[in-house]
Amino acid sequence: MTETVLVVGASGFLGRSVTWRLRERADRSDRRVLGTYCSEPGPTAEVQFDFWTDDVGDLVDEYDVDTVVFAAAVEYGGDRDTGASGVDAAFAERAERFAAGCEDVRLVYVSSAAVFDGRDAPYSESDSRSPRGGYGRRLVAFEDAVDAHCDDAAVLRTSYLFGFSTGRLDHRLARTRDHLDRGESVAYFSDMYKSPVLVTEAAETVATLVAGDATGVLHVPAPRVSVHEFHREAMAALGYDPSLVDAEPIPEDMDVAPDSSLASQRFDSLVDFEPSPVAAGLRSQVDSGEDGQ
Repeated sequence: MTETVLVVGASGFLGRSVTWRLRERADRSDRRVLGTYCSEPGPTAEVQFDFWTDDVGDLVDEYDVDTVVFAAAVEYGGDRDTGASGVDAAFAERAERFAAGCEDVRLVYVSSAAVFDGRDAPYSESDSRSPRGGYGRRLVAFEDAVDAHCDDAAVLRTSYLFGFSTGRLDHRLARTRDHLDRGESVAYFSDMYKSPVLVTEAAETVATLVAGDATGVLHVPAPRVSVHEFHREAMAALGYDPSLVDAEPIPEDMDVAPDSSLASQRFDSLVDFEPSPVAAGLRSQVDSGEDGQ
């Protein structure tokens, strides 16, 4: 019997890699992988779906879906500015509807370290959530909706996805590369820390969760580096002069999470690889042709 996996957000940065990885595995198994798009179809996305207006339960029924992967980066899609509380309420209501539409199938939801305030890192799966802003609150609302409606669900948290997804570099490193191509220096925070995850390794982790039966929260415990170190190491790996990447401190009046690095109590027992450091991960993509060159 054919298993059907629906990837919501399959035209996005992570979603493209997730869809390709699942389809690679499908070549060796009895599985069909469908991807959704919001406005424009593409090689990884052929089914239209709008998180803000559509009911995922309709797609689950129409395509006889067994597993849903939510890999979309959802922004507020309302037609007017309702204020922060209004946006959060609208998102929470739609997250509830989405989770309810997945209550009879397996769900893998991709969240992020933004559910934490950055004051007590590294964070493991059992640590209490403490979002600082609207984005983190909306992630918490979605996680809560999944917990309330879906018995067979895994929540994957990452920090700073990077690298090449189907030949396209992530927007952070692409911005830095553009500056260096013009011979311009660019500065990043030396006192803000992340656990950057290679996008293809995040996709492999999602594929592992799709194929398995693990439930609950899972972190990808990639090595901790400062944002400044992240960009320096990445540019050096891509053949650029890292001396053009300058360091600066977080401004005192900026309300951001200083350290959202992640640890894990479960990763080693569920996933059969160790997350790559920044430079090694990018070099592996370049050497294997995943950079599209």
